Amino acid sequence: MIERIIEIAEQSAFLNLSNNLLTIRLKDSQTVTIPVGEVQCLILANPAVTITGALLSTLAENGAVVVISGKDRLPIAMQLPIKGNYVQNERFRSQIAAKLPLQKRLWQAVIQEKIRRQGELLQKLHDEDYGLLNLAGKVRSGDPDNIESRAAVIYWKNFWMGSFQRDREADDSNILLNYGYAILRAITARACCAAGLHPTIGINHHNRYNAYCLADDLMEPFRTVVDEAVYNLNPENKYIEELTQDMRRNLISALQGKLDTANGMWKINDLIQRSAQQTADSFQSGEMLLHYN
Repeated sequence: MIERIIEIAEQSAFLNLSNNLLTIRLKDSQTVTIPVGEVQCLILANPAVTITGALLSTLAENGAVVVISGKDRLPIAMQLPIKGNYVQNERFRSQIAAKLPLQKRLWQAVIQEKIRRQGELLQKLHDEDYGLLNLAGKVRSGDPDNIESRAAVIYWKNFWMGSFQRDREADDSNILLNYGYAILRAITARACCAAGLHPTIGINHHNRYNAYCLADDLMEPFRTVVDEAVYNLNPENKYIEELTQDMRRNLISALQGKLDTANGMWKINDLIQRSAQQTADSFQSGEMLLHYN
């Protein structure tokens, strides 16, 4: 099935439901229709957008996530379906009851894959992995040696060859990263709901003020998709005056692409959904079933 990420940003628009179609009536009188079942994520980035309750409820029934952006075009809120799986109560209970050793092994798998993909991306961009591929193999259950943080220092130091520091408030490539990560987070939260998991109950992230701890856990290995797209948009890490439509479109397109795995090319969304499902299976069985190859 086609799964689309749709952003409404440059024009005011009226969005409603008509014959199970998402109908978008733009200010210039143009009308666009999209089957509701094809919508993976709807991003509302223009304050002059009007959307009906019937459309919002139907999007939720079909498992879509709706993201609302603020004045700076960065996402500030999202709507997720409350009921995402037919055995949701059972999944919630197993998620809450998951033993600490299992959570630690799940986190080990997540971080090993994250660092491996970081190393592969550095190799692709600069013909050198800077030791990250070797470091990935040293991650132990629960990452007690904090190898994730050590890898992050190496990764960002060499990503733009020393000219970058991860800072959510900076007016450079960080703006692009913030946007891409926010959309990735929404997609991952949606996958958690579809697998019958609660996106708040994490395996490693446990901040009391964070409503998407599990989504933040499971999105980690896929951050490099955003990183690569941002590098291609701003290879010299220059000052960014505005998060333009073309920039946002490129980041969204990257997240709708594919990744090379040991089993061939997979859609990124399918890989995210698979990781959420395998996490749910791990909780229910009590066994470590999450893998990325």
